[in-house]
Amino acid sequence: MRWKLISSRRGSAVWKGTGPAASVALKAGQGEGAPITSREIAVAELMPGHSPLIASGRNETTSWLITPWHDGPSAWDVFHTVRTTHQGTPEARDAAVDLCLAVADLHRQGWVHGDLQPEHAIHTNAGVQLIDCTWAAFPGLTPSGTFQGGLPHLLAPELAAEIEAGHRPVKVTPAAETYTLAATLWYASTGAWPRNYAAVGATPEGILTSSKIRGLIAWRHVPFTDAPQWPSLLTTLREALAGSHERRPSALEMAYLLTAVPMN
Repeated sequence: MRWKLISSRRGSAVWKGTGPAASVALKAGQGEGAPITSREIAVAELMPGHSPLIASGRNETTSWLITPWHDGPSAWDVFHTVRTTHQGTPEARDAAVDLCLAVADLHRQGWVHGDLQPEHAIHTNAGVQLIDCTWAAFPGLTPSGTFQGGLPHLLAPELAAEIEAGHRPVKVTPAAETYTLAATLWYASTGAWPRNYAAVGATPEGILTSSKIRGLIAWRHVPFTDAPQWPSLLTTLREALAGSHERRPSALEMAYLLTAVPMN
């Protein structure tokens, strides 16, 4: 089997192993990365349908796991044409619907992914596979005390407010994850975060801390980014992002809404 290093950061490294019959992903965590990888092992042992566990191991300093390698573009890759031409494509619309259906199926089974973002959804011939499931949760799995809610720019306002208020452990609800799903599709479509921080004087973005971003989102008065890409899609996403969590569509309802989005 041939091994290729894919990423290495914060005590965690990922390799792709390619053999004659299949490819696998090997993730190993050391130091601060070890307990995070151990959490991902616990998720992989329980979570249905995504990145099933092939092998794993732990010792005093290192945790590792092997899962299938999923061949296909990420949601970020699928939306490249939308970002560059500003036009919708049937492929991107189908990918958006498929991602919503994958998240809806997860929610139906009592799970949340916890860290949805464009690079964590792989569009394969067998359907959407969700990866980097370290922070996934369901009622039978103890929440992690180190989880900070996921990518701050994509957080639901009510979740951002709870995190900034010091509520621990962070618990992502299906409604909060549906907001992140819509924000993920916005980011993949435009290459810009959904909220225009500059409009409220929060610039430059490079000095915005995660806590500051969460505070701005929780404040709920930061306007949407004025993006030119695929207006009809962004209108649908804006409606999902703008309402309260009680009025927010579910992931399954998002899928139905997106099937009707025209290409302009």
